[in-house]
Amino acid sequence: MSSISVTQFHKVFFEESLEGLDAMEAALLALDEGGDAELVHSIFRAAHSIKGGSATFGFPDMAALTHEAESLLDQVRDGRRAIDKSIIELMLRTVDCLRGMFDRAQGGQPLADADSESLKRQLAAAVGNNVPAAASKAAAKPAAGSGWIIQFRPHAGMLAGGNDPLRLLRELAALGQLVVEAQLDRVPTLDALDPSECHLAWRIELTGAVSQDAIKSVFEWVEDECDLSIEPLVAAAPPPAPAVEAVVAAPAAGAGGSAGAARGPAGSSNDAGSVRVAIDKIDGLIDLVGELVITQAMLDQFREDFDPSRLAMLQHGLAQLARHTRALQESVMGIRMLPIGSVFNRFPRLVRDLSQKLGKQVKLDLVGEHTELDKTVLEKIGDPLVHLVRNAIDHGLETPEKRRAAGKPEMGTLRLEAFHRGGSIVVEISDDGAGLNREAIIAKALQKGLIKSGEGLSEEEVGELIFQPGFSTAAVTTDLSGRGVGMDVVRRNVVDLGGNVAIRSRPGQGTSFTITLPLTLAIIDGLRAAVGGECYIVPLVSIVESVQLGADAVRSVTGGGELFRFRGEYLPIVRLHQQFGCANARQLVEEGLVIVVEADGTQIGLFVDELVGQQQAVVKSLEANYRRVDGISGATILADGSVALIIDVAGLIRLQSRRKAA
Repeated sequence: MSSISVTQFHKVFFEESLEGLDAMEAALLALDEGGDAELVHSIFRAAHSIKGGSATFGFPDMAALTHEAESLLDQVRDGRRAIDKSIIELMLRTVDCLRGMFDRAQGGQPLADADSESLKRQLAAAVGNNVPAAASKAAAKPAAGSGWIIQFRPHAGMLAGGNDPLRLLRELAALGQLVVEAQLDRVPTLDALDPSECHLAWRIELTGAVSQDAIKSVFEWVEDECDLSIEPLVAAAPPPAPAVEAVVAAPAAGAGGSAGAARGPAGSSNDAGSVRVAIDKIDGLIDLVGELVITQAMLDQFREDFDPSRLAMLQHGLAQLARHTRALQESVMGIRMLPIGSVFNRFPRLVRDLSQKLGKQVKLDLVGEHTELDKTVLEKIGDPLVHLVRNAIDHGLETPEKRRAAGKPEMGTLRLEAFHRGGSIVVEISDDGAGLNREAIIAKALQKGLIKSGEGLSEEEVGELIFQPGFSTAAVTTDLSGRGVGMDVVRRNVVDLGGNVAIRSRPGQGTSFTITLPLTLAIIDGLRAAVGGECYIVPLVSIVESVQLGADAVRSVTGGGELFRFRGEYLPIVRLHQQFGCANARQLVEEGLVIVVEADGTQIGLFVDELVGQQQAVVKSLEANYRRVDGISGATILADGSVALIIDVAGLIRLQSRRKAA
């Protein structure tokens, strides 16, 4: 029989442990804000699970660090010391260090480094168990009589609960040196042996300066599933039963799964290569596949024996197939949808650290954490949001003194909100700070030659200037901002996701950034528009209306632009055949159609030959297969095998704005 490699369980262990670190960080931040001391128990449980898994799966450096953190938490939990800012800060650093160790573990690199060893010594010192700076990996032989005798007799059904006795022995091995005797008195004859039950028991000698509480914590998960006694090593030990003797060394790969791993993934989470799916979504998929099988069986009747009199039945079957296919598509897309809370959860820690560093008081409001969006979008939106949050704290929110002088509360408010709007998801990052410095932005733009004059620029147009590459008004470069890289990168990253960024600011009242993103990058609904011999897809969520204009409805303006009146306003016309160089397109406005589209609160008209019909487009990356094209967000393959380009409405609006400013 082939042996089972423990490495196959690493992925689940990493996922669950990183979730545990997130839970630890959230609870520590809640404690820092004066939360209930009951949070200490949840922090301890998360640390204990990570320690046990680390020992099981062959990560002794991680287990040793987590053991020191667990010991400190145990003192707080038992009331031997009070939780304070220094302990919270030390535990937050431990969370950061463990995240780094998990990153290195997933990359196959050594886990321990100078920072982790230093932190381990600090934790041990806080516990009162100082670790020498040059501590050896191998434990020194303890003094005689220093240790414990442990009698561990699992109940027969212990394995059924997903608990692995070998994991417990490996956790003990992380505490000191073990001599283990496997007691065989309960092992039945081969014909009566049930492999699902635990028949072994163990007598364990643990030598080293280890507290009894530390040993009890190892068996905390199984205290109701075993008979356990822990006695000092100096006590007389009973004679061992017939046994197989082994010395258990430090944890190494090659054992079974931990209790945490055996419980398996639950809920809904994700990492870079997987998505956890709720069981009701899987059940829905199975039902839909069953319906498709029934429909396929119905249509198979027409494959070899088609009777024209049964045409109505064929049409019914095809319509049913279309309905089921659409439902299956929506169900599969739903599997990829994950709550944005997994991104929002990183910000309480970030805001806390930055506000302390900058001497500011910041209240963070998170709204709409359960709003769902596509996993791919979720993975890529994190960095732009981090930059906007850092920028808001560094540039937007004032110090308590300045806020007090302006008649504001000393504590500023930073708000992150996510919600659905039509077929898009909107994320707003707003603050009640000083707002944009209009004069400084215009002066810098004039200096860099981005504008010829600041006269007549609206607040929105001034705000757009900060998205220019290399633009910064910071007088002093810091590690947070002021190097002139950032806002242009934010916009580019969002645009790469098929979204856009808008900014609103009021002097003295604050600034708001609005990011609009597609719910998914895989499929969009759009209208097919013909332009000459080409076909373009205009996203349905951007379309306001389509109109046919008379020859006298268009006005030419200086510079070659064209305007038309729409609902009391004059909107610019973008002729797609000129923008993309399409031959044989209609030239006269009265012969074609104008599609009114909107993005970032701005409307323009797209002049096309005609509308062909509605099209659901499976989006393909144009940049990955060809190159980036301004005004185009991607491509799709039509039913006849031809390629249609997908219009980037926000990109065309920005191109139009740049022409206007030139």
